[in-house]
Amino acid sequence: MPESITDIARALKVAPSTVSRALSAPEKVSPKTRQKILEYTRKVGYHPNISARNLRKQQSRTIGIVVNDLCDILIAQAANIMQDTAYKRGYFPVLLSTDESPVKERESFERLLVLNACGVVIIPSSATASLLPAINNIPVVELDRSTSTNINDEFRMDDTAAMQMATSYLRDQGCRHLAVVFGNIDRISSFKSRHLALTQCAYDDIEYSSFFIKDVNADGLINDARRLTSSLINTCTGVISSKDSSSAAQSNGKGTSASASAAADAAAPAAGGRKVSGKSRKSKTTASLADDCSDILLPTSATPESCRASQPIDGFIAANHSIAAGILQACYDQGIEINKDLRIFTFDNPAWLSILPYQVASITHPLVKAAELAINRLIDRVEGKYTETAEARLLRPALKATNR
Repeated sequence: MPESITDIARALKVAPSTVSRALSAPEKVSPKTRQKILEYTRKVGYHPNISARNLRKQQSRTIGIVVNDLCDILIAQAANIMQDTAYKRGYFPVLLSTDESPVKERESFERLLVLNACGVVIIPSSATASLLPAINNIPVVELDRSTSTNINDEFRMDDTAAMQMATSYLRDQGCRHLAVVFGNIDRISSFKSRHLALTQCAYDDIEYSSFFIKDVNADGLINDARRLTSSLINTCTGVISSKDSSSAAQSNGKGTSASASAAADAAAPAAGGRKVSGKSRKSKTTASLADDCSDILLPTSATPESCRASQPIDGFIAANHSIAAGILQACYDQGIEINKDLRIFTFDNPAWLSILPYQVASITHPLVKAAELAINRLIDRVEGKYTETAEARLLRPALKATNR
């Protein structure tokens, strides 16, 4: 295997500088020559020593892309567009995922420093601000979230507009007590921003109960939202699960009697709740929500007493699509009819909404557009094409609520 660019140049009878440009800045080499060089390097298994090259030149065309969770399809799409854009503009993207781990995030920064990266796009965590001084000599662009340091360009969704769309839509659908489920607002700034937005756009004629799941990863959010929603359905909604009723009937060895059905019909309105086929849900104690979910919720979450206010919960807002998946799974588990017993609104407009047999209103997260803007802004900073003060650009989402 050739040991250097000079060896490759000698074998192909081209200048070493041509080989170097073909590997580091391919747009500067003719397509025919570039193809010949790339095919040869692949054939012989040559890989350039990027670290050594960067140290020699005291510069690089390496771009860091640091995201939080590549299992999240929306983030994966954003990462893909950033990689493609970096390649097209002659840069070598290094994609790293932190899995919301401060340790992995610090290690990602250390790796990029070793590679002498010339810039970084990052979806920041609560720990990012403390790491920024280590790389303050290169441009950094924040995507989807904010460190609130006001020293870097930011491209993220307008959370106030998004929450306004969510609450307004559910209000128009007749909901008057909303359970709003967030992730960990202590660690994820986008959840914190969305909760702040809720406090700024709340309607006086709607009650709100906010819940904050401790977990930060997609799988954890799904599972914990499922547990929380199941407990809320049993405790605070007043809606009735046909599964519960059929189970009770089976345990008595007979079906529901007319008198029992009539009693259920009378009891449900008195509790401010709804009914399905004249069957009533067995209520839990007010302490049951805390007992069921204290291990998965932050202490600042709503209390059971606040959920059993003058009106039962009749709508859910999921602050991201993982939370929405958990809420919908719980509704399926409990035999809840979406848009009859409860209404659901989710952020992010995940693709799987299209296969549901009922409508779930959503907003389209402009993350892919934000990612494209972020990577181009970073490269413009690196190349000195953009030298203005840091910009925090908020992209407006779109409402998706097709009637079925």
